[in-house]
Amino acid sequence: MRLSEIAANAEVKYEIAEAMRRRSLPHAILIEGEKGCGKHTLADILAEYAVCRAEGERPCGVCPDCVKAQKGIHPDIVTVDGSQSGALNIEAIRNIRSGAYIKPNEAENKVYLLLQCEKMLPPAQNAFLKVLEEPPAHVLFVLTAVSATTLLQTIRSRVRTFSMYPPSPAEAAEVLEKMFPDKPQEILIQAAQDSSGNIGAAIECLNSGGEEEKKAAEAIFRAIPLAAEYPLLLQTNSIIQNRAFALGVLERLCELASDCVKASCGVKRVSPVAAELAGGIPLKRLITIQRNIQQAREVLNYNVNLNFYGTWLCAALRRNENGGNYG
Repeated sequence: MRLSEIAANAEVKYEIAEAMRRRSLPHAILIEGEKGCGKHTLADILAEYAVCRAEGERPCGVCPDCVKAQKGIHPDIVTVDGSQSGALNIEAIRNIRSGAYIKPNEAENKVYLLLQCEKMLPPAQNAFLKVLEEPPAHVLFVLTAVSATTLLQTIRSRVRTFSMYPPSPAEAAEVLEKMFPDKPQEILIQAAQDSSGNIGAAIECLNSGGEEEKKAAEAIFRAIPLAAEYPLLLQTNSIIQNRAFALGVLERLCELASDCVKASCGVKRVSPVAAELAGGIPLKRLITIQRNIQQAREVLNYNVNLNFYGTWLCAALRRNENGGNYG
């Protein structure tokens, strides 16, 4: 069952699994929890269950209805994202209310996923209340919100609320390792710790940080051979916003240094940036820089104080093969 895709939250998963097994889901469900804790994933699973027509376990994940649900193209699943301007205003709620009484196109049920309902103002909530009081038999409403308290008591009294929480950082790291098999384990562990186990936040950090990590690594590498120390100090201190980002930058630096050494040795299949940087630095110094970066990455794996790491990293990267400093 797809509920296994959700980390932690064992009680929530058990109760929903039992309701699915008995074919007795409530007509309206509210999922509350902080952003990134799995609310949207659970909402999608509930929607897939509602349109699945398999004889046995639902959602089966393989029938035409499940496949369409997974692709986001099922005509009987309507998603309304409250983050979009006007998506949950009174007019939109009235349209949902009238559409709910129209029979499904293909499946046995119709599903409305109302996301980020904390953005629904009281007048719109009151308009929505009318369809919750007398819901059509073939409709499932799934609402998400950061907290149930952002909705009127009259709404809360007519929905079944499930509270979701992020897993522990260790559990989150295990999930991230499956999702990002090519990323170094220490980066994934640190991302899980930086996000306090919030998998959504960790994924966002890992996905958005890639390009930023590349740019930061290139800026640092360009500053290493300069005679003045200050430009490098500025760059190394700019990456200590969090440990996961710093680890990512050091990983990129290792890759860049390795490519520069290869380019200096005549290897053609390296990035244009590496070929350019290698052209202005002697091979002996490139090898020293590569070694210094590897050592700096190893140091960051320990619980060092990030406030001092940027300055230490600057000095470490300028160290020459004899233990002194260039410049």
